Amino acid sequence: MRSIISRGMSERSAVHFGGPDLPPRRLRDLLRERIDAVPAGGEIAWATYYFRDRDLAAALMAASDRGVKVTLQVEGRPRRKSANAGVLAMLEGHGLRGGLKVHRSLPGPLHAHLHSKIYTFSHPAPTALVGSFNPSGDVPECSDVIAEIGDQDRGHNLLVEFSQGALPLALRDHVRAMHKPLARLRNLGSVEGNGTRAWFYPRLHGAIAERAIARAGRISGCISHLKPGALTSTLISAARKGASVRLIVHDTGRRVPEAVISELVAAGVDIRRFVHPEGLPMHAKFLLADDTAWFGSFNFNPRSRWLNREVLLASRDEAIVAALAERFEQIASA
Repeated sequence: MRSIISRGMSERSAVHFGGPDLPPRRLRDLLRERIDAVPAGGEIAWATYYFRDRDLAAALMAASDRGVKVTLQVEGRPRRKSANAGVLAMLEGHGLRGGLKVHRSLPGPLHAHLHSKIYTFSHPAPTALVGSFNPSGDVPECSDVIAEIGDQDRGHNLLVEFSQGALPLALRDHVRAMHKPLARLRNLGSVEGNGTRAWFYPRLHGAIAERAIARAGRISGCISHLKPGALTSTLISAARKGASVRLIVHDTGRRVPEAVISELVAAGVDIRRFVHPEGLPMHAKFLLADDTAWFGSFNFNPRSRWLNREVLLASRDEAIVAALAERFEQIASA
């Protein structure tokens, strides 16, 4: 499975991509490989939003049965309300020896989703994969569900991997505690390791990336969701001051309103929608601001900032930045 390894971090970080130009299901296959590699006495801790992949659910149950400590934090009421029902029925019937934690906030306009995508493993070395990918596909597939939520097994996605060091353990600890009553107090600070810093949401002072992006002279990236707000205003201001700003965004107006694109174009931003003939999504979420890469589950909209459980990371690891820059150019030239 092709990955881009960070030579500057003693091969402790890598970027894994999914997309229409790559083999289907490669990111979920990566997760399956990692599940199977954890022996009895090891640990797996995951947090995810959509989870429809019954084979991965069965693999987690098998890991639990062989003596792996499995913690799974999963959204119980995603936007497509029934999407996770099949997998949750399997998992709730098994229980993962008490490790299953289903988040079901009260319905309504202020519903707070568990939207993080964090996958940690204890073996063969402490490892965390974090990014934009949900295990939201299944075989056989349900066409009406995929039509609504997008085929993330074939669309543009990414997971950044960190092995050894402090960050995988910090992300594991965060996942372990997400269901606890005082867990949101952890969102007041940040965790750092492997040359990367992670912030958890919701948080009061959420405009973290925007402060750095405002000072950048070169900005590029792929964004699945972009609404009016702090990031949009920052990008407009940066372009008007002469920064080079290039963006590729999702093809639907629900995720990226046409009015937002018009504002950005008027300010001098080079922005276009990713449109695939089969409707495959642009679900990757990353921004490059000079020598810093920003990535994670965070959607740069009010719901992600004030309500959802999210993770946003910043890295100056040269290999991570280079991998994302190369991927941006590949998508831009497709």
